[in-house]
Amino acid sequence: MNFTKYLFLLLLSIGFHAFAQDLDVYKVKKNSNFELPDIPKDMTFQEFELLSTNLRMQDMVIAAVLPGHVHFKIKEKKAGYYLLGTRSLGYAGWAYLSIKEESLLNMLFLPGYNYLYNISTGDKIVAYTSVVLIVGSYLYDWIHGKYILDKKQNKIRYKYAKKRTQIGLSSIRINHKDYPALALTYSF
Repeated sequence: MNFTKYLFLLLLSIGFHAFAQDLDVYKVKKNSNFELPDIPKDMTFQEFELLSTNLRMQDMVIAAVLPGHVHFKIKEKKAGYYLLGTRSLGYAGWAYLSIKEESLLNMLFLPGYNYLYNISTGDKIVAYTSVVLIVGSYLYDWIHGKYILDKKQNKIRYKYAKKRTQIGLSSIRINHKDYPALALTYSF
């Protein structure tokens, strides 16, 4: 059994372990299962669900096994399907090299392997492209997904934030003297 099969089994076991238990570096200070938030009357369930979504270490592990997981979780299905297709292309290149009985890891990381076994330039291109597609789609899924989730959550928070206008008395300091003034404060 070669190294790629061991790597696949390792990733698969980590993925199944991630379903059983969440992996976190930090502790969550509040339990959102028992705390009921004040929900604005106009908020839809989809907005509430998106606002309640957190990306955790568990999602990072699942995204390594399931292409596009983060984008599907944050309701970006089009990007999720693109990532699924991109990673599938990378796996297809990997499968192509396996059918030709070329070891992808040996081809990429052993210095004399390409010359010893006379590997064609096309196979080298397939090997490097496969690695770039697999690793790149994973990183894009995680990093871009986190960015889009934060952006969507901020838009929802801004939309439903309490906007207040306050009128009060204040003072203005001009040339080391205080003068009474009327203050109008708008905060959101």
